[in-house]
Amino acid sequence: MKLWGKSIQVAATYIGTVVGAGFASGQEILAFFTSYGHAGTIGILAATALFVWLGYKMMLLAHQMRTPSYESFNQQLFGPLIGRTMNVLVFLTLFGVTTVMLAGAGSVLEEQFHIPYLAGTIATLFLALLILRQGLERLLVVNAIVVPSMLLFAILILLEGNADSPLPLTAPSNYVFLWKTVLYVSFNLAMAQSVLIPIGYVIREPVILFRAAVIGGVVLGFMLLVVHTSMLANWDDVRFMDIPILFVTDRWNEWLQLFFVFVLYSEIFTTLISNVFGIGQQLREIFDVPETRLYLLLFLAAFSLCLIGYSQLLMFLYPLFGYLGLTTLCRIAFPRHHLGRQRF
Repeated sequence: MKLWGKSIQVAATYIGTVVGAGFASGQEILAFFTSYGHAGTIGILAATALFVWLGYKMMLLAHQMRTPSYESFNQQLFGPLIGRTMNVLVFLTLFGVTTVMLAGAGSVLEEQFHIPYLAGTIATLFLALLILRQGLERLLVVNAIVVPSMLLFAILILLEGNADSPLPLTAPSNYVFLWKTVLYVSFNLAMAQSVLIPIGYVIREPVILFRAAVIGGVVLGFMLLVVHTSMLANWDDVRFMDIPILFVTDRWNEWLQLFFVFVLYSEIFTTLISNVFGIGQQLREIFDVPETRLYLLLFLAAFSLCLIGYSQLLMFLYPLFGYLGLTTLCRIAFPRHHLGRQRF
């Protein structure tokens, strides 16, 4: 029973790291799946299988190679030279996404509760620092609390929506959607490696990693499918919206809309702390600096960039990280290290 509890905690952290502001707003799902119509449903089923398989393999490799961060993980996976290059790119992108998440948290608090942008950003920064000081265990607990809210949000969308789509149900004319699916998984798993690798290193029982990957991948697939189906049913209304899921939640009452804001902020927050935790684990292998000081320096640097804007750089980094993640996933899928057979 204790192993199942730990498996659910790890699965929740996996989900919380993958699910960010783009997921909650519906933008990512619209771009990668719904824009391809019913073929996007096939893409989501494929993405679910990849999240389970590759998420598990990433954690298991970290467990077997005894790598505490993506710094040592990539160096063992790619070799010293390519590994260092990969680590620099991963660091830049994780830091970029961290900056955007911090700015996004401030914007949500400003728009919904009229809290000044700087005050909301600083409050988020200190809350994240407080949690990160407690280490990996507290990170697991936070995600175990937040992720059920995300799941409930998806269920509410399922209950409020309908499955009828104005788009015709036809066979795909091309298979570009499958390539988009692979890029979506590679981007999100490359982001998630900052947390999945330390988890694989710390967890002693491989069965926990296997169960966590299955639970995490299936729940991610379920939430993707629910939001995708809802937007597909309202395709004519949502396809040009910046936050397409708002079309669905606008019909909700005041309390449910407030719940949506909580879920949106929570998804930003879990991605934020997961990224900073992963970067901190990497920097600890390079610099002999206390964890709390590293986290504080990272947050201060991210906060500084929040003031001057970061969107153009991130528009460059997001696609780059997708292709970077593709390289990582190929090495994980076909590693040089023999994993052996595991019994569950």
